[in-house]
Amino acid sequence: MSAGDLKLVPLRIRLPYTSEAEFVERYGANVARGGVFISTRAAKAEGTGISFEFVLKDGSRLLRGEGVVQKSHLDPSGALTGMTVRFTRLDTASKALIDRILAVRGGLGAAASPEPAPAPTAPATPVSTPAPAQVAKAPGPPAGPAASPIAAHAPGPATTAAGEEVVLGIDLGTTNSRVAIVQDGVAHLVSLGPDGRTFAIPSVVALDEKGRFLVGARAKALVLADPANTVYGAKRLMGRRARSRKIRELSKRFAYRIVPDQEGDAGVELRGKVYALPEVAAMLLKELRESVQNLLGHQVSRAVLCVPAYFNDHQRAAMLEAGKLAGLDVLRLVNEPSAVALAFGHGRGLARKRILVYDLGGGTFDASVVELTGDDLEVVTTGGDNFLGGLDFDVRLAQQLASRLPEDVRTRVDDSQLSAQRILDAAEQAKIALSDVESCPVRLPFAIARADGSPVDLDTVATRATLEEVTSDLVERTIEVTLAVLEAGGLKPQGLDEVLLVGGQSRAPLVRRRIEEVLGKKVRADVDPHGAVAVGAAYLGQAILHRALGKPGPSLSEVLSAPIGIGQRGGSMRRVLEKNTRLPAEKTIALPVKAGQPLGVAVFQGTSTVAEENEYLGAINTSSDRAGELTLKFVVSQDGRLDLSAVGPTGKKTEVALTTSDASDDTRAALLAQAPLPGEEAGSQGGLFKGLRKLFGRNEKAK
Repeated sequence: MSAGDLKLVPLRIRLPYTSEAEFVERYGANVARGGVFISTRAAKAEGTGISFEFVLKDGSRLLRGEGVVQKSHLDPSGALTGMTVRFTRLDTASKALIDRILAVRGGLGAAASPEPAPAPTAPATPVSTPAPAQVAKAPGPPAGPAASPIAAHAPGPATTAAGEEVVLGIDLGTTNSRVAIVQDGVAHLVSLGPDGRTFAIPSVVALDEKGRFLVGARAKALVLADPANTVYGAKRLMGRRARSRKIRELSKRFAYRIVPDQEGDAGVELRGKVYALPEVAAMLLKELRESVQNLLGHQVSRAVLCVPAYFNDHQRAAMLEAGKLAGLDVLRLVNEPSAVALAFGHGRGLARKRILVYDLGGGTFDASVVELTGDDLEVVTTGGDNFLGGLDFDVRLAQQLASRLPEDVRTRVDDSQLSAQRILDAAEQAKIALSDVESCPVRLPFAIARADGSPVDLDTVATRATLEEVTSDLVERTIEVTLAVLEAGGLKPQGLDEVLLVGGQSRAPLVRRRIEEVLGKKVRADVDPHGAVAVGAAYLGQAILHRALGKPGPSLSEVLSAPIGIGQRGGSMRRVLEKNTRLPAEKTIALPVKAGQPLGVAVFQGTSTVAEENEYLGAINTSSDRAGELTLKFVVSQDGRLDLSAVGPTGKKTEVALTTSDASDDTRAALLAQAPLPGEEAGSQGGLFKGLRKLFGRNEKAK
């Protein structure tokens, strides 16, 4: 059914304003080119057609037209309810008024954003026709040095240059997610809340009792109420083997169940059903995509997605799958530190500068050294830790706070998901506050119950000194990684021109202090630690479009973040492609094959010399009709994806796929047991095929 076929519900909204100027100033944050957010306790169902009219206090008409309810919003607190309405028709006067609103506001606005902020700065008074309404004042420019292109993420115009396509720059973070677009040559974070000041949604997805998926702020509201069915921090888990040691350790931290999906990767079980993590991530990506679409009033599908620099091939594949499920045409995966450097250098005409990007986010840590010349960027060296981030700092402070409970109830916290999560949330809020103050109170009524049911409160004071004491080793781990990255690139701190700190956890005073002490350099103070990643991705997306049209634009050259190799008999890993290899890259190796018999090779990625200590990417299973050498070609794309092909003894080329369906310990052990010995010559059969009949279930025919 088209919009024109809908039966329209009449809606007249009388506002308490006396002039158009007052309306523009006070209501403008709720209006965008493509639609409007209407605060009301009687929101219509999604898909409902409405004919609307906004009038001033004296009855003078402001806006008139028709639309369709895109999304109904319900704030659990009742403070902000309403509906997002997409325009299908506006009269000429209304279009002109919207142009004036956008010109005055100079912003993207949030009216068409599908996700109301849970706690706006100036909450709107619920509106029901014909009751008057109050809305948040339109936002002004953000605080911070306006001259810095990385800090200036104020909203921009809601229209793009004629004929210019929009590419989404998406930072799918462990804690929060953001999206940016380029308009009139400048990248801006898109506002994601009706207050016009909310530029992120929580990276949380929940499945409620009615079987409905909730995303962002509405999902986060269920973290305490229903933690077993609320997924948070999933970026750490995506693309990881469910039975890996690290995932088994991490699973103890989450209230929801982490189980193998159909491919053996880490998935989540919600209300008895298993969901792959790319499915969960896709819901967040869809939310970001729809926010921009509602804002601009047209479909948007192209995107550049950001990933931690240390994401391996399998994790990158999972991110691409999430983009596909969200209906996105992913033009490129870009490493988060590289995106930051692109945002920093864009339009500044920098001479050759060597920059360290230290990116400590909610769940991962990356460090990269990049060389910027004008808008062109070349990564020199990179490294990181995908299991180190703000979540670990939260856990340390939460443990410290829990230790202040009476001794007889401390052990009960581990047995209560609700209590543990409440203390963790309190620790996170205290940690954030301690970036700006030396101490803050932590009051948590009924934190835990004694065996007899009597409540015990947590009422204490958290101090920055205590936080730094319990997390100093985590900061030192980031320092060690950073120094290792410099060493891998043959660099010394004196050779750095700039140091950029990004990621929410990088705001911690201890982080800044230790980086400056160790490197002997002041860090930049004009960098937006939260928005720079998405902004840089948006610039890269625009550059890709420009280059496809033959226009000049920034170039980006990445390196391989961790070695890729094959398992060898005895348990070692033979490196095929080394860390910091310039991308795209390719390399071939020769392996012995025997006529009619299968060849199984385990592929790993990581820095350890022991194969099983690295990430298992999968198995290569192939065979040949003739004995001799199989030449295996490894090709890594510019965004870190691995493709394989093989040429057998007959000279015939075939594509080789990594098999990941069976990632069990037994399978990997069998593959390693039959792999070539270190230094074994191609053509030397050795014990390569012994036992492969059992592994692959095939009959061996002796020649």
